[in-house]
Amino acid sequence: MSFFFALKRDRFMRFETICGKVIVGKKYRIWNLSNNEGAMALFYPFEMERYLETLLGERDPLLREMEEQSLKETIPIVTPMVGNFLNLLVHIGKAQAILEIGTAIGYSTIWLGRAAEKTGGQVTTIDMNKDRLARAVKYFKRAGLQSCITALQGDARKLLPTLDSTFDFVFIDAAKGEYLEYLHLIYPLIAPGGVLVVDNVLFRGWVVPGSDFVPKYDRMVGGLRQFLEDLCQNPDFSTTVLPFGDGVSVSRRLRV
Repeated sequence: MSFFFALKRDRFMRFETICGKVIVGKKYRIWNLSNNEGAMALFYPFEMERYLETLLGERDPLLREMEEQSLKETIPIVTPMVGNFLNLLVHIGKAQAILEIGTAIGYSTIWLGRAAEKTGGQVTTIDMNKDRLARAVKYFKRAGLQSCITALQGDARKLLPTLDSTFDFVFIDAAKGEYLEYLHLIYPLIAPGGVLVVDNVLFRGWVVPGSDFVPKYDRMVGGLRQFLEDLCQNPDFSTTVLPFGDGVSVSRRLRV
């Protein structure tokens, strides 16, 4: 008997293969997609994930709708725990200028926007997918947040150098293979004392040296390892990495 684990947004499943048949049962939140794709994973039990999620309280119908849509269409969005974490950080820091790289359908943007509405801040969000960004804008209007969110369509690597303002909160949740480029591009845009949050930095636990995964992920994993090393060793940032979701790094740019 062999087994592997997989995550579908808001559904955590344990797959066991017995004599070639797949048996599905909810058990742990862990990524270990096959014997070939690595034994490393996130190890906390499914029951803990679900319990912690209940502590957030019931999400409103709009967020629940977006969660269901992302699940149905396999659109990557942050988990509710990460969304709530972003909202909390913006509130704590009373962030005024917020930048998001990677909008998707706007789920994390709404968590950020609702906090910005309370702090009197503004959110600028960037995504290169025209159709998804258009859907996100509709969600912003339904959430009543259109006045505090500006959506920019295009490649963030080309748009970031054109921005002439600084931000006191930056969130990155985009193509993992581009994280290292984003780090260099957003550095001059983060105000002293500003916060940088990056999602998916542990990538199923494969960034841990010695992890086993299929060769097609070599470049992506290597890039994420380099990203984490560069970020954590940068003397201008104070950084910690939190092992929830698919790994979240939180950095504060030191005042210079």
